[in-house]
Amino acid sequence: MAIKRSYIIAAVIAALLGAWILSGQIGGSEESPAEVTAENGQDAQEAGESGLIAVRTRTVGSEPRTTRVNVRGRTEAVRSVVVRSEATGSVTEVPIAEGSAVEEGDVLCRLSLNARDARMAEAEALMRQRYLEFDAARKLAEKGHRSETQAAAARASYDAAVALVKQAEVELSHTKITAPFHGILEERLVEVGDYLNVGDPCARVVDLDPLLIVGQVAEMDVNRISVGSQGTARLITGEEVNGHVRYVAKTADQATRTFRVEMEVPNEDLSLRSGVTAEINVPASEVMAHKLPPSILTLADDGSIGVRTVDRNNAVRFYKISILEDTPDGVWISGLPERVRVITVGQEYVSEGQQVRVVDETALGSAQ
Repeated sequence: MAIKRSYIIAAVIAALLGAWILSGQIGGSEESPAEVTAENGQDAQEAGESGLIAVRTRTVGSEPRTTRVNVRGRTEAVRSVVVRSEATGSVTEVPIAEGSAVEEGDVLCRLSLNARDARMAEAEALMRQRYLEFDAARKLAEKGHRSETQAAAARASYDAAVALVKQAEVELSHTKITAPFHGILEERLVEVGDYLNVGDPCARVVDLDPLLIVGQVAEMDVNRISVGSQGTARLITGEEVNGHVRYVAKTADQATRTFRVEMEVPNEDLSLRSGVTAEINVPASEVMAHKLPPSILTLADDGSIGVRTVDRNNAVRFYKISILEDTPDGVWISGLPERVRVITVGQEYVSEGQQVRVVDETALGSAQ
């Protein structure tokens, strides 16, 4: 039976692929560390003859750098209060719309008077009567026609009437639920016709000037931030604002072991909103630091991050480092000597104390 042409073509392709794969495994060989690290034929040959791995190095010096503490957080109103009723009655008026600015004392909800105005009139009339009785008793006592005890009793009756008037005034004033401070009427919680008992909410008022930016700082960084420090904050909406740290908590959150930090920023035009994600950036202290490409960083056997360097005797040394700041043109790190030769190529192929052949990047660049 004739074999289909397509089967023959498939068999030939499979045979060619198999031969190519086998040739790579048998005939090919991985590049030696010297060839990978030196990236230069002559350097690789010299490294092979000396028996040392060639690494490329760069000499870098430290610079003063102000460390910064970055804290993720959110914006928050400096004050947010639910204004509640101190009297009972039906809501007859809600004069201010949601989102409007309010001044301290502006009426947010007005309740029905019921009989409060009548009680007020009754208390005032009683007070006038008691005053006349007290005044007459005082004059008679001065002429000796009344005893001092009777005059004192008349005075006590008048004082009690005055207290009733003040009580009626307070009850009457509670029919006007007012704003406790200058701010924004964020939410109206009742409508005309609703019945309020003592303690029921009327509206929520927020104070957004100044605005707070609140975050949680890790316990290892909390001592680097102090009250009064100037800082900046970038909001997820794109704004960048300046402010100062007004509060650093003295006790940690039991669940996260972090400390609350508050930065205060001006918001006179009320353009910034509460509840927006933000990143707080606060300068901490000045240290000597090195700027290196991220590709130079490596890991030790114990998992710690660091940099491999070469000492005067061309022996490899590993330094654990701390990353201070990540910028588009490199990372700023601390933990290295003031001036040091760092391995830029080949750091993954050498270990602590190993002798290497050094290829300086500056000399290599001038030769090319």
